[in-house]
Amino acid sequence: MKGKILKKILEFLEEGAINQIDFVEAVLSAGYGASMGKIEYEYQKNRRNREKTKIQREELMAKKLRLQKFLSKLKKDGLIIEEKNNLKISISQKGKEKLQKLKTSQSKYYKKETSSGLVIISFDIPERLRGKRNWVREVIKNLDFEMIHKSVWAGKTKIPRELISDFSAKNLLQYIEIFEVNRTGSLEKVGK
Repeated sequence: MKGKILKKILEFLEEGAINQIDFVEAVLSAGYGASMGKIEYEYQKNRRNREKTKIQREELMAKKLRLQKFLSKLKKDGLIIEEKNNLKISISQKGKEKLQKLKTSQSKYYKKETSSGLVIISFDIPERLRGKRNWVREVIKNLDFEMIHKSVWAGKTKIPRELISDFSAKNLLQYIEIFEVNRTGSLEKVGK
């Protein structure tokens, strides 16, 4: 019996050097007297799981780093305050004022009026204007438009003149296309 196990191990290793931990786990998972195919299957499964875990750990670390940088920027801008040995953070007075300003600027609602056709809004707002892009999405969502793609929305609501004026005031008109269609094609489900 020992000869068979030794032969299987040596055959497995003949293909090249492998991680000892993955190999031991594969042999133990495959069970006593398992075929080379079963050991190979268990080895590959363990290796994939280890790689997946490593990738997930790296992604988590990257997210933590982004969060730390963001919190550092908020602190530098005076929007948050660190308290007692960096264990607690709270909003500063300046942060409260900024929050109120954001709430006021984003809480604007426009009058909804039904359109006879399907209105399509398409926009390609640069990443550097991310805040304005998010504002556009929020406004058109509040006008009952549905997302077709991330920057293409459709609905049965007329675009208020006031919104067009706000697009212009925010220098966004160059990035936005609005049109109305009478035949919806495969978009019939939108706006019903």
